[in-house]
Amino acid sequence: MITINQISKIKYQRCFLFSFLLMFFLLSTTKVIAISTTPSPKPTNTTATPSGSLTPTVSVDENVKVIRDAIKEQVDQIKANIEKKAFVGIISQITDSTITLNNFRGKQRIRITEDTTIIAANKKEIKIGDLALDNKVIAIGTVGDDEILAAKRVIVVLPPPTPVAKRIVTFGKILTIDTKNSQITLSPVKEDNAIASIITINKDTYFTLQSDLKSSPKFKDLKEGQKVFVIYFEPGLGKAAIAKSVFILP
Repeated sequence: MITINQISKIKYQRCFLFSFLLMFFLLSTTKVIAISTTPSPKPTNTTATPSGSLTPTVSVDENVKVIRDAIKEQVDQIKANIEKKAFVGIISQITDSTITLNNFRGKQRIRITEDTTIIAANKKEIKIGDLALDNKVIAIGTVGDDEILAAKRVIVVLPPPTPVAKRIVTFGKILTIDTKNSQITLSPVKEDNAIASIITINKDTYFTLQSDLKSSPKFKDLKEGQKVFVIYFEPGLGKAAIAKSVFILP
C-alpha cells in the first residue's frame, strides 16, 4: 500500500523531470549569438618623407614667357630658312649672269644659270636681258657660302597700282612770282592761319582771264596781288603741286 509520503515523492520526481526536459528543449532550439568586440586600431602618425627632388612652382607669367620665347625661336628659325631660299628686292644692277637687288638688308646678289626660269609679270617666260632696272623680283633658290643665291626661279612682281590723285581747287592771292622756276606762292583767301602754297606752272597749265574769256593769258601775265582760282592734283610727299588750270580774277 502506497503511502501519502510516497505519492508526494513521486509527484516531486515527475515535476523535476518535466522541468529538466523543458529546460533542455529550450536550450537546444534557441540560437545564441555571441558578439565579440574587435578593438579599434590605434591611429598611426604618418611622417612625410621628403622626396628626392623638389620641383619649384612656376608662375603663370613665367609659363607665358617660356611659351612666347619658344614661339619666337621657331618663327626666327622659319624666317632664317626662308631667307636662305628666297631674295626679294628692287633690281639695281644686271649683268650677263647676275642680278643685284636692293632691299632692307642692303644689296643681295642673284646668280642666273641655264636652269634658271624667269617669269614676267604677265606670267610669260623671259630672258635675263628682258629684265629692267627698278623691277621688283622674287628670286627662289639656294644661298651658297658666298651669300649669292643660285636662282631656280625669278618672278617679276607688278608694282602696286598708283592711287588716283585728289583734285584740289583753291582760291588765293599771289604773294610772289618765281619766273626762274615757273612757280607762284599762293596765300589762301578767307582761311585763318592758312599756310601759303608753292604752285608750279608748266607748259600744260591752262590759263583763263575772267574779264576776257577769249584771251589766252600766259605765265608772264600773272602779277603779285592778283586773286586766282587754281586747280591742281594733290602732290606726292615732298613734291610740288603742278597747276592744271589757273582762273585769273580782275
